[in-house]
Amino acid sequence: MSRLRSKSNGQAMVEFAIVAPIFFLLVFGVLQLGLLFGAQNGLVDGVRDTARKAATYRVDEETFADATVFSSICSTLGTELQAELKAKMPAFNPLGPPLRYHPTIQYEWQQNPGSGQYFLVADVKVVYDHPLFVPLVGKIINPSGNGSISLQASEQMRVENPSLGQPVSTAAHSC
Repeated sequence: MSRLRSKSNGQAMVEFAIVAPIFFLLVFGVLQLGLLFGAQNGLVDGVRDTARKAATYRVDEETFADATVFSSICSTLGTELQAELKAKMPAFNPLGPPLRYHPTIQYEWQQNPGSGQYFLVADVKVVYDHPLFVPLVGKIINPSGNGSISLQASEQMRVENPSLGQPVSTAAHSC
């Protein structure tokens, strides 16, 4: 009787040794994907809020011509974007060992096809290299082996300025 019991205990250990790695890989994979989805949602929300803030500035051609005013707006928006992302993404670290954070904030003129009038659009884009916290799962998700995956978000909001007939320059103005 005791000999039969020890064989069944050994069999359970072998079965556990076969099934455990697959089980833990699935559990940690679900955790890593949950962290990535949460970070993507935070990134999109932070970019949207910053674009909303950028659309509230009353910018026009004179603003673009005055470098101090435009650089002040850009500085404020850059600070706002980092604050939004820090609040909404727990793992956000813009100054990590490799530069992980690549923001683009710009204002561009667009033409209304119906009236021919021009209006401004605030465009905020961010590419963030989010770290992968589970090494083996990270190798499966991103086989390149740099330990991160690139998340992106962009948002455009119309600036509610009075329309212009024809701006002096229709080039985009980047921060």
